[in-house]
This record gives sequence, C-alpha cells and structure tokens, in this order.
Amino acid sequence: GKIPPNATLIFEIELYAVNKGPRSVEAFNQIDKDNDKKLSELEISQYLKEEFARDGKKRHPSVHDEILADIFKKNDHDGDGFISAKEYNVYQHDEL
Repeated sequence: GKIPPNATLIFEIELYAVNKGPRSVEAFNQIDKDNDKKLSELEISQYLKEEFARDGKKRHPSVHDEILADIFKKNDHDGDGFISAKEYNVYQHDEL
C-alpha cells in the first residue's frame, strides 16, 4: 500500500563486496598508460571511454566532455594540464 506521510522507513542493505576506490595507486597506474607518473587529458579520456563501454549505459557525448573538464577543474591544482599522483591524491586520503 501507500506509505503514509511522515512515516519512518527502515531499509536493510546487504554488502556484497568492497573494492578499492578510484583513488588507489592501482587505478592511477591503470590510467597512466605511458607510465610517466602523470595523467594527461588523453589518458583520462580513454579511461572514461573504456569505463562507459564497460558499464553499457548509453550517454550523450557531451557527458564525456563535461566529466573530463570537471576532473581537471577539481584535480589539476597547478594548471599544467596534467594530474600528478599527488594531485590525484594517491598518497593521502581525506575521506577517512
């Protein structure tokens, strides 16, 4: 039936797996195809294309460009057009 207004809902969630997040050293190395310890726009773009293909969801091409721009806006702190391991936050995690 319908849930009444101001009702308290309780959800039971089962955790199936825990994986390393996108800020792991392994993820950085996977994206860094030329092993120069910095991520170029081309490397991240290719990684995004592979991830989009892997999940099988259709996306408008502009979504790719928006995500790529956002990644560089938030992570390329020195504005050199590359994201270093330090900028990628491989060595320290602020989410804990």
